[in-house]
Amino acid sequence: MHITFVCTGNTCRSPMAEGIAKKLLNEKYSDSGITVSSAGVSASNGSAPSENSVIVCEEIGVDISKHRSSSVTHDLLEQTDVFAVMTKSHAEILKFYGVPEDKMIVLGGGIPDPFGGSVAIYRECRDIIFEAVNELLERLIV
Repeated sequence: MHITFVCTGNTCRSPMAEGIAKKLLNEKYSDSGITVSSAGVSASNGSAPSENSVIVCEEIGVDISKHRSSSVTHDLLEQTDVFAVMTKSHAEILKFYGVPEDKMIVLGGGIPDPFGGSVAIYRECRDIIFEAVNELLERLIV
């Protein structure tokens, strides 16, 4: 099974979710066979993650510093089993691209965009993402 985390620019929320998911999969669910990636619905390819995203992920042992943004592609749409989107508007965009609703989940009921915020705002976002990703993985694996 392949999960793609989707936000807008693929520099804050979805890279954090991808990194956290990789950590949880490695530590708790190493035999699950689940793979993860992330993308943005309006990302410019090749951008580094936001500095505050990198900082708050490092605090929990997740290194996203080498991540580079990528946009949603046709190949990604075909390869993904579950799209974990950050907001309902991201789901609407994917729906427009032809992704069926039953392949999408709004992570945590919706994750506010921390872009441009302080480290404290990013930390709060990271913690929400951590809980939502853990819950998603538990639900998919059980």
